[in-house]
Amino acid sequence: MSSNIPRVGISLSLQGESPQNVLDLAREADEAGLYALGAGDASSDTFTMLSACAAVTRQIRLISTVATWTRTPLTTARAVRSLDTLSNGRYTMGLGSMPANYNENHHGIPYESPLQRMAEYMELIRLFWEAAPGTHVDYNGSFYRVSHYRASAPLLGRRIPILVAATRPRAIRWVGERADGIIFNSMHSVSWLQTIGVPILREGAQRGGRSLQDLERGVTLHAMVTDDLEQGRAVMRRRIAPHMTLAYDLEWLRSAGFEEEAAASEAAMAEGNSNSVTAAISDRLVDSTTLIGTPEQCRERIAQYAGLVDWIVIHPQPGSSPAQAAQEVRLLIKAFGDK
Repeated sequence: MSSNIPRVGISLSLQGESPQNVLDLAREADEAGLYALGAGDASSDTFTMLSACAAVTRQIRLISTVATWTRTPLTTARAVRSLDTLSNGRYTMGLGSMPANYNENHHGIPYESPLQRMAEYMELIRLFWEAAPGTHVDYNGSFYRVSHYRASAPLLGRRIPILVAATRPRAIRWVGERADGIIFNSMHSVSWLQTIGVPILREGAQRGGRSLQDLERGVTLHAMVTDDLEQGRAVMRRRIAPHMTLAYDLEWLRSAGFEEEAAASEAAMAEGNSNSVTAAISDRLVDSTTLIGTPEQCRERIAQYAGLVDWIVIHPQPGSSPAQAAQEVRLLIKAFGDK
């Protein structure tokens, strides 16, 4: 592969996998030369998962894909500092808000002015990291307030990147202006990144007095190694279906030319028919937003992202048993490992 083709990492979770399998797979991904291990708050606790992985790996990068803002900024700042220390500087923070109902229904957090809130959240985390021992941190924002926090830990020895997950154009532009980089939503297509996602990110970077090259760019992608395309599509339809119920993903569908799929999904949701939501997912949508095929076909598909993102973290599909789940991961490790 040429140097501008994205590096590939893999996401691990406890869904469908035994605890020992998770650690074994993390070690195998590290030894195989994969770029990164990812874990997010959608199905696990990102800091717990990546701390466990840090203990059994030596060189692979560790990325939260993503950590949510449901923790206080101080709790997050301490967790990130701890994980970065345990991993000898291999950690990168991916931060995200998750959907509105996730915040309101699961955590009791009002979902209002998300970009302003995210700006305060990132600013406070940086203040905690940059505070010298013995100094106080005071902050009076619209969403977060801190009084007389006394820093006790030594200053960080390096700048930990904060990447922000984004889907909507306004959020992508904001990330380009404010954050260290972006994690694009797993619902995306190469053509959308080319014509909408990356150009908007470039606009944001220019607003912030930077260039696109100053920003780290990552994306997540549901993936499955198989020579049975139809079976793979059936699996991916089930994986995509939850996205079809989210407002920002429905907006993305329309912006990417999948108006019929969006309309059919909304109609199915109005009727309360989850099977019809899955049926609304066309082959074209599956092929555009997921990675299915033989190892060679999967590598060719990854090459299409050259110049668009720096890395891709792939989400394996859960198996019917821990052994099957582990096998799905191992097929992907073998397909994308450098060794």
